[in-house]
Amino acid sequence: MAVTTRLLRRFPFFERVPDGEMKRLAQSATRHTLPANCLVIRQGDPGDAFYMIVSGAVEIVDASEERRLNLLGAGQWFGDYALLDDQPRSASVRTRTRTVLISLPKAQFLWLVTTFPVALHILATGIQQQLRERDREYLAEVETRARQLEQVYYTALDITRHLDRDKALKAIRERAIELLQAAGGDIYLYDSQSDMLVPQASAPDAPKYRVGVGCAGRAYASGKPRIERPTRRTQRHELAAPIQLSDPHGKERQLGALRVYRAGDGDAYQKSDCTLLELFASQAAIVIENADLVSMRVAQGQLDKELQDARRVQQQLIPAEPPHLRGYQIAALWHPAKQVSGDYYDFISLSEARIGLVIADVSGKGLDAALFMANARATLRASAGAGGCPAEIVARANNTLAHDSTGIFVTAFFGILDPNTGVFSYVNAGHNPPLLYRAQSQTLEVLKTGNLALAIVTGMAYQAHDLCLEPGDLLVLYTDGVTEATNAEDALFDLERLHAALYAAADGTAQQVIQEIDARVRTFTGAYPQSDDITVVALRRT
Repeated sequence: MAVTTRLLRRFPFFERVPDGEMKRLAQSATRHTLPANCLVIRQGDPGDAFYMIVSGAVEIVDASEERRLNLLGAGQWFGDYALLDDQPRSASVRTRTRTVLISLPKAQFLWLVTTFPVALHILATGIQQQLRERDREYLAEVETRARQLEQVYYTALDITRHLDRDKALKAIRERAIELLQAAGGDIYLYDSQSDMLVPQASAPDAPKYRVGVGCAGRAYASGKPRIERPTRRTQRHELAAPIQLSDPHGKERQLGALRVYRAGDGDAYQKSDCTLLELFASQAAIVIENADLVSMRVAQGQLDKELQDARRVQQQLIPAEPPHLRGYQIAALWHPAKQVSGDYYDFISLSEARIGLVIADVSGKGLDAALFMANARATLRASAGAGGCPAEIVARANNTLAHDSTGIFVTAFFGILDPNTGVFSYVNAGHNPPLLYRAQSQTLEVLKTGNLALAIVTGMAYQAHDLCLEPGDLLVLYTDGVTEATNAEDALFDLERLHAALYAAADGTAQQVIQEIDARVRTFTGAYPQSDDITVVALRRT
């Protein structure tokens, strides 16, 4: 018969376990219905499971003397000593009457007591209650262990209040020294880059250890606590335990090691000390993991704030509104995919009432691309201010950007409009070819491409081209975020759909053209997240 979570919750140490984890524990548990006088545990065998009594009664027996040590009934449990100590069974257990038991595998039991300190506390309290019925000598020994477990519990509670990583590591080190009544100690975390155990919250001169070297290194390598006696080289007693996390399936993830030591003429560490430090190290692993998660959230929050600040600054670099030119309409659209963008557009006032138009797309995304975008904008503006034709302006800007480039490049389209004549001279530096709608023939032209993107190599000679905007003509500049916009079926918006949008809005204003493109892209992508920055500039001669 399957074990239900409701049946498990009869036992107090499952009280704080979430329902999802309870289901996994229930799936790993086994129900046993046994007749009277059935041997459940044999003294000296290794411990592999924890038992809970649903009904009936069992007796704990010292097999060597055939002496009954205790009698347990429904609602009680047994088998925890060997699992906590990792020692052979210290006594035999047999049923006194017909009995129903639930067994929990060792891995799940250890996960339970290390993940939920209250379960450990309840077990410690149960140990105290059971052992009071034994003889005084045995009771004194086990009560000491119970007090130690309780001390681990309260010590664990103390370190769990620290969410700051450095404070948590310092508290773990200090509490471990107190718990084991040690002269000193250190906490080490594994650094994958150096393949070393690096001391934390310790003196600046505390040594690092390679995996497998030193008491801490050997405990980390083996995944088990380790006792080392004084030697000629190390004149002290040392005890170390691995700091590791266990999942419900018993898999371990090593974080580091915890080491304490006493003077060479002090008391030697015992097996019980190993258990104590191992349990504490398990709690320390959870505290470190929680502190790391908190640190990550804090760092993410700081990064989000920095990105928000960067976005505000970047928005100030994008023209608030297009220039007003008699006989022309200009409109623009700028939709960053992330908090900051590598796309930009710009309008630059030049001599003789001319105006420069820029649209550009920096390689990559994120903060690096945004910073390079700001640099590219300033460089191109400065070059345009120095005068010359579009080819000269772009060449100067490229030399400056390529000289300081760190591997990032930018595709750009730069043109100069003479509003009096309608002549538009332009250079395309590796950018998407703009589209020109001719009102008289009602046709679309794709402007010439060519030239290398900016910031790749110095000394590039750029070729300029000229066209003349007639009344009703429309010029549309865009970045690849438009044509490469993706929907849930992984299809692209592509040039064909962009052409259709321009034809549909061909008779509208520049702003209506922008709105038509935006609407069609949004309809096409639907709820699918935007994967790239989208920028569009429309110039119409009226």
